[in-house]
Amino acid sequence: MQTITVLRSLLLSDFPSGSAINYHKGKLYLVGDDANRVLVLDGNYRQTDTIQLFDHPEKRIPKAVKPDYEAAAIIEAGGQSQLLIIGSASRKEREISVLIPLPVSGSGFQEPKAFSTAAFTARMLHAGIPEINIEGATAIGDRLLLANRGNHTHTQNYLLITAQDYWARQQHAPLHIISLDLAGIADGFMGVSGLCYIAAKDLLLITLTMEATTNAYDDGVIGDSYIMWVSDFSGRLSMPSLKPDGWINLPQADDRFKGQKIEGLCMEPSAWPELLLHLAADNDQGQTYLFSCLLHL
Repeated sequence: MQTITVLRSLLLSDFPSGSAINYHKGKLYLVGDDANRVLVLDGNYRQTDTIQLFDHPEKRIPKAVKPDYEAAAIIEAGGQSQLLIIGSASRKEREISVLIPLPVSGSGFQEPKAFSTAAFTARMLHAGIPEINIEGATAIGDRLLLANRGNHTHTQNYLLITAQDYWARQQHAPLHIISLDLAGIADGFMGVSGLCYIAAKDLLLITLTMEATTNAYDDGVIGDSYIMWVSDFSGRLSMPSLKPDGWINLPQADDRFKGQKIEGLCMEPSAWPELLLHLAADNDQGQTYLFSCLLHL
């Protein structure tokens, strides 16, 4: 039986709008879609460092000008592990991403490097995605998997497969699009919000949330969040459509998930068959909740 057990939860009242979380060598890297900085935590959610992205005077960058960093992944570039933070591209000012080299041998963080992703956005639109809203990212070997969230107007969610260095060759990087089939899972629209690929098990984890919005810009009333999984994922990369193998309604599993919009997830190495996950949630009130969970598949 598939179950999820919450080990602990923590409210971060001074870090806004948690949207993506990644684990790398004992550290968690937490991104907020309107936050000035990346928060670096240990496995017990204690802050160990921060990475400054902007010098905006307010805690939350206003919605009209925020870069809307909704997705992040650990990739290999230039012979080094790097944190790739990706703007949603739902507006022109959000067609921006950032690369942050991760420290090695006790070195500190280097200056983040920002770049436009407008050319790749244009390719996604030309390929048939009606409205761009990148909400999740994860590395799969030398490839990168992106998640494009639908809404009540454009109800289809998509997975996009490209190269890890797509940002350096946006016009020519490979691009394959998979439709996510969610028929019969929930009574209402669900939008993809996060991705995590576990290479050792060839397993893709997906978070999805229910939210009453008709476009990629406006927020809406928060409904339930789900975690889903796809087994043997590397053998299904060329498929035009994909249906999850299983799913869990998170508020039904634990009341602590009620009213929380799960935006991102990552895995910390643990003993199989249990998966030790970290989930990041945005409650649309300028706060972030973190959940440490065991997923039993």
